[in-house]
Amino acid sequence: MAENPGTKNVGNLLENVHDGSYVIPYFQRGFEWSPGMVCDLIQSILQDYYTGLLLMWELDREDANEQKWDPIWGAELKKDIPTHAILDGQQRLSSLYYAIFNPEETFPNRKSYYVFTINLTDILNENFEDAVDYNYYGNYREYQSQERIQKNKDDWAESGEIPLAVLSADDPNDPNQPYIDSTDFERWIEKYLEENKEDLPKRVTTHQVYQIFNGLLNYNFVFYPLGNDRALQDICNIFARVNEKGMKLSTFDLMNAFLYPHEIHLRKNLWENLENDKLKSIDPSMKEYLLKLPSLIKQNYCSSKYLYNLVPNEEIVRKDENGNKYKDILVKDSEEFKSLWNESCNYAEKARQIIMNTGENEFGAIKDDFIPNTTIIPVLGAILWLKDKKGIDNTSEFKNNLKRWYWSAVLSEDYSGSSDSVMSRDFRDWKGWIEDGEDIEISTRINEEFITDLDFKETTKGSAQYNSIICMLALNYVKDFYKGRIVDTGDFSKEKINDHHIFPKGVKELDSEKSIKFDDYKDSIVNRTLLLDETNNKIKNKKPSEYIYEMKNKFGNEEKVKSILEEHLISEKAYEHMKNDNFDKFVKERERTIKRYIISKLDLQRQPHLDL
Repeated sequence: MAENPGTKNVGNLLENVHDGSYVIPYFQRGFEWSPGMVCDLIQSILQDYYTGLLLMWELDREDANEQKWDPIWGAELKKDIPTHAILDGQQRLSSLYYAIFNPEETFPNRKSYYVFTINLTDILNENFEDAVDYNYYGNYREYQSQERIQKNKDDWAESGEIPLAVLSADDPNDPNQPYIDSTDFERWIEKYLEENKEDLPKRVTTHQVYQIFNGLLNYNFVFYPLGNDRALQDICNIFARVNEKGMKLSTFDLMNAFLYPHEIHLRKNLWENLENDKLKSIDPSMKEYLLKLPSLIKQNYCSSKYLYNLVPNEEIVRKDENGNKYKDILVKDSEEFKSLWNESCNYAEKARQIIMNTGENEFGAIKDDFIPNTTIIPVLGAILWLKDKKGIDNTSEFKNNLKRWYWSAVLSEDYSGSSDSVMSRDFRDWKGWIEDGEDIEISTRINEEFITDLDFKETTKGSAQYNSIICMLALNYVKDFYKGRIVDTGDFSKEKINDHHIFPKGVKELDSEKSIKFDDYKDSIVNRTLLLDETNNKIKNKKPSEYIYEMKNKFGNEEKVKSILEEHLISEKAYEHMKNDNFDKFVKERERTIKRYIISKLDLQRQPHLDL
């Protein structure tokens, strides 16, 4: 008769899977996730993110006897009468069961046995993006066995990479006790900490390592059991609707629900009534970014678990500078939350304008598609908010630091993956600079050698590095090849501006000896620039020598053509290579010119030993 949602932790859920209590109804599909999706789930659990609810059907004995059931992938039907059928959550439970119980089954739709691992060193350094990995083997390896543990644990201690299957291993001296609770495992942790102390944060304890493993097993899923009085037809209809429409709740959706009792209609009133269409159109995740921004201001962090602390009158536990815990309420009432939301929208818009305009201290993304990383908006907004809050003027030092930080952040592509930890790190660095004059780490990490080593062959359309250089071209006030006017949305409001090829993609009859690199580099940033679509259509399929001749006729002299191309970071040498239709020499020279320009823009110290 159960219909009330509750929670169940991973350890209890997987024990129920293992002993056959939880089964898959016959109308379910199979286990379809990829190994990468399994890693993503475990990574989310390690960070205590919300990962959805589990919808179950509580079975009575008659229904359980009459129907056919399948076990979770790799488990067995050990009970004659299971207790629950899994309606929504099979992929997550199957993923966790396979990773932790290491069943003697090949991974679904694969011919190999997969072993999932976590890297303790990465986790302790909060580098969650690379903390979960997998290996695959042609033969099964029983990682829960004491023999395998004893054989491999020295390697695990040295590398910090340990198979998740250890979580289901038993203590060989006490089969009723998990291996991770044994004295042998405690000694292993001490050995790991000793061997890796140079790569770990200061004062890491064995307890913190235990917390990683216990945190995985104690992570709670929302558990919703439909009652056993539900008819099978009703259950099938529910299952069909769940799988047709999805039952995924984003962080924003959950916040919407949590705020509703406080008379805050986050979606209807605050988000949907937001009049700033430019801000809303940049990224579907903008509504969540607008929650991350005040979270940074209030608590220096912005991952999902921290956003929930913004619920009014929510009591949380924090630590002071000395590590002492204390209770706090970040947002005292509904009015304060609404005020924070309004300020967040205000500073997010200021950040958007700085990123998308082309003034002296702005960043040149003249179209939404050219923004290198939208995830940087809440960080930039929070920096501007904190600056105003602390009464910091727009000094040249602040502007220079902001410029250096922004270009370093987008060129490093730190914001191109899972970026919550990066966002929090950069904001804390900025707070340290504003309050105490401390260094901003990313700004010191990007140097001339880093820029010199960039591989522009891989810098293709849409990447952060690609968009960064397109933005720099916009800031260089490049002129259209044929119209000779600055290519900016303000000048060509009714005409389309895009990033186009310099050596056209469909160019005909290039000398093969001068275009060996064409297939590798034709779509990279070294062969792209900002042009009007109209101009691109005119030069389409033409050799550069042909359209340069037309440009000289248009502007009356060669010096004018050189001047226009120079603004596109096409040097005089590269211009000569264009006239000779020499693609290989052109891309090499333009790559050098772009890198010199970036080094100059970031005010990096020139190193005489580097060949630029």
